Amino acid sequence: MRFLLLITCLFTSLLLYAEPIELLSPDKQLTVRVEKGDSLSLEVLKRGEFLYRVDNIAMRTDVGCMPGTKAKVKKISRTSVCQEHRPIVKELNAVIQENYNQLRIEFQDRVSMEIRAYNEGVAYRFVTPFKDDFTVYHESSTYSFNEKCDFIFQRDKDPGSSCEESYVTEKVGKLTSEDMCNLPALVSTPNSQCMVFLEADIQDYPVMWLKTVNGKLNIHHWNYPADYLNTNNYYNKRAVTQRCDYIARVKGNRSFPWRAMAIADRDIDLLSNQLTWLLGEECRLEDTSWIKPGWTYFDWWGRRGITGVDFEAGLNTETAKYMIDFSAKYGISYFLLDDGWNKGNLLHPIPGMNIEEIAGYCRSKGVNLMLWVSYHQLYDKMDEVFEQFEKWGVKGIKIDFMARFDQEMVRFYWEVAQKSAQYHLVINFHGAYSPDGLSRTYPNVLTREALAEFEMNGVTNRISPIHDCTLPFIRIVAGSADYIPGTMLNASRSKFRPIADTPLGQGTRAHSLAMAVISYSPMQMVPDAPSVYYAEDECSRFLFSLPVVWDETRAISGKVGEHVAIARRNGSDWYVGAITNWDSRKLSFNFDFLKEGESYKMEIIRDGVNASTTATDYKYEIRDVKKGDTVHIDLAAGGGWIAKILCQSDK
Repeated sequence: MRFLLLITCLFTSLLLYAEPIELLSPDKQLTVRVEKGDSLSLEVLKRGEFLYRVDNIAMRTDVGCMPGTKAKVKKISRTSVCQEHRPIVKELNAVIQENYNQLRIEFQDRVSMEIRAYNEGVAYRFVTPFKDDFTVYHESSTYSFNEKCDFIFQRDKDPGSSCEESYVTEKVGKLTSEDMCNLPALVSTPNSQCMVFLEADIQDYPVMWLKTVNGKLNIHHWNYPADYLNTNNYYNKRAVTQRCDYIARVKGNRSFPWRAMAIADRDIDLLSNQLTWLLGEECRLEDTSWIKPGWTYFDWWGRRGITGVDFEAGLNTETAKYMIDFSAKYGISYFLLDDGWNKGNLLHPIPGMNIEEIAGYCRSKGVNLMLWVSYHQLYDKMDEVFEQFEKWGVKGIKIDFMARFDQEMVRFYWEVAQKSAQYHLVINFHGAYSPDGLSRTYPNVLTREALAEFEMNGVTNRISPIHDCTLPFIRIVAGSADYIPGTMLNASRSKFRPIADTPLGQGTRAHSLAMAVISYSPMQMVPDAPSVYYAEDECSRFLFSLPVVWDETRAISGKVGEHVAIARRNGSDWYVGAITNWDSRKLSFNFDFLKEGESYKMEIIRDGVNASTTATDYKYEIRDVKKGDTVHIDLAAGGGWIAKILCQSDK
């Protein structure tokens, strides 16, 4: 943090406000109007035009409604902040600018509401100062938009969801009582302004959903668990079968999660939004030197497609060593033993799987070992398991099958993030809810799923180029995404079919590689068998030379569901990815982001002339470029384009 401007003004009143209390964003483009009558509400405008309104903002608790129905405004304080952050893990930028105006309204019942207006969005939360704990039965907020707005969301009613549904689009005015969704979700206005529902800093409280009631979107929470499924199946043993009549029991003195809305004039302005990270709690770790982002190879599909070896591939030590050799050859940082290395007990691997030997082999090759675990296996024996993992030399974990959104599960995320940091373990959350800024507080949480990603190609055709062109504007606005890019098993629209053991990727080879830039993750995983990558060595070397963290991100071009083009910088080198949906497309853009006076060598993988019908067809090219040059690219149906633009003065 290099620069901090803090201005605070206090106003005191004991009046029930009849006139709205206004808050402006630093650039004065956004206006937030807060009203307190019998209920609390706020309205957001952009350059004087209505964007949305939130009514009935309150918590119903065992000690009454907060804030109280007739609670008067006691005090108003205003704060302005302008500062820089340097994140431990550079997901999008090495320096993150934070600039907001904050309004804090304290009511006579001592409940406070904090509202922040950023140039790129608005957020609000409750703060309570009470000595005694209390129970929250229900939280309400009713969102209203122009009924002609498009609402793009994952239609989902399942409290055991893994957030892997496809995105659907409905007019706000056409939503019915059957429509529910998890976050994030996108609202697009008739004049093309965009808003993304987000939530941040979820601590000891359930995760927010949205539910349509009387034609309007209301926040929804799943109640606290009362009983669980009792089976020997470690995938779903703690699935909830009965719930209590409340959503949370909380400390009296605390702040509640931020209800945030990213706001942009154009679709592409969402691609660099980091509101979720900014609203997360600051890092709690003193030593973060051990946290290392990197490419990850995992054995889930890889062990099923190995050829040209003298051993039987499968769940055994010999297969693991073969994959570690592959990882070492291509400079891949982590090797993950996925589901199957144990049969329910994390302390006892299956016969033929020597974890201590595998970990030692990893160390000898400069590769870090990760292990897959399920939530049920870990939740009540965390210390015992982590102590054993430390003895084995494990450096990371992939935690799967949480698939819940209640207060108890949120506590688990925080506990496992904190305890894994004690044992210097990085984390990849699968079967998870969307990012909420936890990676800022515990940067060892490198990535998470919470999206329909590549693995779904084994059972469905939903992970299409249209889906790929939607993710950056919704799910990835919330934070890093474990999409699993980089398959070499590419298929055109007419030739694709789901194959469970060896899934194909929809779209071209260049599209698949470009997703490694489009979908950012400090822990990028890849799906194919080593034999496949060895056979495609030119593309493999290109793919694994790409960074997974970024010093700067520039959105170039894009429209939800149609196409995306993004440039990201690592050091003095730039990396550009572009993809399209099932429509072929021509794009042109200028290299105005390059440094003046420097010369660059650009390595390109683009769609081959026959890529629309033979998706594996690609062309590799090298050319010289400089600042101000313009590139013209032809994207095939489901196509892509990716470039490494390497500064020559550093070489």
